[in-house]
Order: sequence, then structure tokens, then C-alpha cells
Amino acid sequence: MIQRDPKEALLSLVARRWRGIAVLTPVLIALCMDLALSMPSDVTIYHHYVHQALTSPLFHTLPKEYPPAALVLFMLPLLAPVKYVVGFAVLAIVATLALLLCSDGLPAFPGWSRRVAIYLLVGASAVLLSRYDIFPALATFLAVESARRGRWRRAWVWVVIGGLLKIFPLVLLPGFLVAERARTGRWPVGRVVAACVPFTVMAAVQSAFAPGSAFSPLLYEARRGFEFESVAGALTLLSDPLHIKWLFSYGSWEIVGSYHTVISLVVSLAMLGGLLAVWRLAYQRRLSVEACSLAVLSLAVLGDKAFSPQYLIWLVPLWAYWPLRAGWLTAAAVTTVVYPFLFLEGGLHGHDFYAAAAVAVVRNVVLIVVTTRWLREQVHARELGDPLLKAPIGAPALHEPRKEHPGLVQLPDVVRQTTPA
Repeated sequence: MIQRDPKEALLSLVARRWRGIAVLTPVLIALCMDLALSMPSDVTIYHHYVHQALTSPLFHTLPKEYPPAALVLFMLPLLAPVKYVVGFAVLAIVATLALLLCSDGLPAFPGWSRRVAIYLLVGASAVLLSRYDIFPALATFLAVESARRGRWRRAWVWVVIGGLLKIFPLVLLPGFLVAERARTGRWPVGRVVAACVPFTVMAAVQSAFAPGSAFSPLLYEARRGFEFESVAGALTLLSDPLHIKWLFSYGSWEIVGSYHTVISLVVSLAMLGGLLAVWRLAYQRRLSVEACSLAVLSLAVLGDKAFSPQYLIWLVPLWAYWPLRAGWLTAAAVTTVVYPFLFLEGGLHGHDFYAAAAVAVVRNVVLIVVTTRWLREQVHARELGDPLLKAPIGAPALHEPRKEHPGLVQLPDVVRQTTPA
């Protein structure tokens, strides 16, 4: 057997993936760069955090909604000889290209990079290069991809890295825990202990520099109100449409109305019940690890008090494991209608976001319905012994026809091949 040079093999792999997204990627980056430089964004907040942290005494003031490790990324644009917003956008471009081109193990999913580019172009162009989420989203995807291939140690490392940047990747860990238990027959207690060490060290260092700030991101999330695009915000609008108010707080526009406590309790219980149900299905091996991860992240997004457009960046890499779905494309497109279009229009009329909030309700309903249907398909296919779901890690089933499901947009590049990962 002829041995290929590793460098030649890597260049060949990158070239093959680039051919699939050669047109979409420059369009995506150009559009996102233009929007990042022309629209208000959170990048000014990141720059402010860096300025505060570097003001004497050093690191005495840390970000309230982000773990302190986020400061490392916030500081990197300062090294570039350009404006901070441009340096941050360039850093986000690097992360986006890394997501599209450098993820290993994906020859088993032809068209994956193209689907990621399409979803991002439709649903996240306005925020991709002007929000922080692409970095923890990249770590989250690499964690899921490692778990899919049975590389549990690497999967946990990537989750910890993502969790040090933002809290949401940590919701994957229970799914990884039960999936590894189901496959290996043992509980990975050592990994749980090892995963706690970096967070303990970080909390100790943070408390030393900024006493009382160790739990700031958790408290920030617990105390904030309902952002108007969230599911809780949608329920507030529907329950009391004539008496709601708009309040700018915690870096976003919140919707204030009656039944806040009841709605918060209902959404929290629904999210918790959904998470427990998904983890139970994973333990029973009725969901693949990538399906479990997407279901868990979807519940985290829908159950959060905010559903900003950048939250789609968390979901897109996992959506792309499956063929393009009309429902997910619709949710992405409606998200772009809400922000920036209706959001900016509402700001021009005295901060009246009724139209944006009403369309966000539609987006949330579409996302809930299509994701629920997708989840039922995954469980049903697993129960029927679908070889595409029960194939060994990293290798799709050989010579098996792909099942057609309603709600899928069929493209030539999304048909699974028989090439092992």
C-alpha cells in the first residue's frame, strides 16, 4: 500500500472541502464583514471589558456575563495594527474558516461544510463576525465530533475549553457521560473529576483578583429578564399583549409583562423535563451522540431567557450533520428578518418592538415544531435499526439506501457516501 505524505494528504483534504464551499465562503465572509463594520455590535463591549481589565489594579474588574478566560480572546485583537472591531472580525473569520475546513472525521458527511455555510449565510450573517459565539461554538462542535468517533477524552477536553469561554457547552457533558456508559459499560468518574479541576482553578484565581466575582456569569443569567426574542418573551407577549413594556437591560431589549414568575417556572420545568427525557433516550441508546447533543443544545437555546440571533451559531454545525431541512432554513431566515431588519425598524419608532417580537414568536414555533419532528425521526429510525444511525463510530453503513423524510431539502451533495471516516 502506497503511503501518502501527511502534508500532501492534509492539503488534498482541505482542497476537497474548499471545492464544496468555494463560492459560499467568500460571499459569507464579505457580507458578514460589511455588516460587522456597519452595524452596532457587542464588539465595543468586549473592547470595554479589555480596557477595564487592564486598568490598574490589573484584572480587578472582569466581565459579568462571561467567564474570565474570555478575556484572552478579547485581548487578541489588540495585537493587530487595525481598529479593534476589524481585528475582532478577522479573528472570527479565522474561527469560521477553522470550523468549515479543519474539522476532522467528516468525509462520512459529504456536503457538511456547504450546509454550515448555507445556514450561517441565511440566519447569522448579521452577527457572525461581531459576536463572540463562534469561538465556543467551534469548541462545542469539535467536542461532539470527537464523541461521535468515540474519542471521549478529547471530547471532554473540548467541552471544558468551550465551558471556560461560555457556559452553554457544559450542557453536553451529561449526554457524553451516559453515551460513554452505554458504549463502554462503565461510568467515566475520572473524567468528571478531571473536568472540575480547570473550573476550580479558574474560580480560585478569579476570586483572588476580583473577590466575589466567581459566580458572576451564573448570577447574570439568573437575574436578567426575558429578551423579547426568547420563548419566555413570546409567552409574555401572547399572555398580555396590551400591557407589555420594553426595557433595555443586561445588554438587550427585554419584554416586561404580567405572569413573569409563572412563565419563568413553566419554561424552566419544560426545559428540565426535556433534558431529562433526551438523556434517558441517550442512555437507552435510542439516540446517537450527535442527535443527543443537538437536542440538548436546542433545549438550552429555547429555554434560555434570551434567544439572540447569534445563538443559531451554536446549532448550525450540528444541524449540518443531516440534510438541509426546510424548517431549519425557515427558522434561520425568520431570525434574519427579526434581526437586523425588524429590530432596527423598531428602534426608529421609539423602541417599539411589537413587530419584531411577533415574528420571533413565529420563528420559535417553527423551530420547536421542526426540531421535535426531527427528534422523533431519529428515535424512530434508531428503533427500526436504521443502519445509518447504528453504524460503527465514524463509518456509515455500506450499500444501504438513505431513508427519505418529509421536510428535507434534497441536494446532490448531501447523499451519504460509503467512504469510511
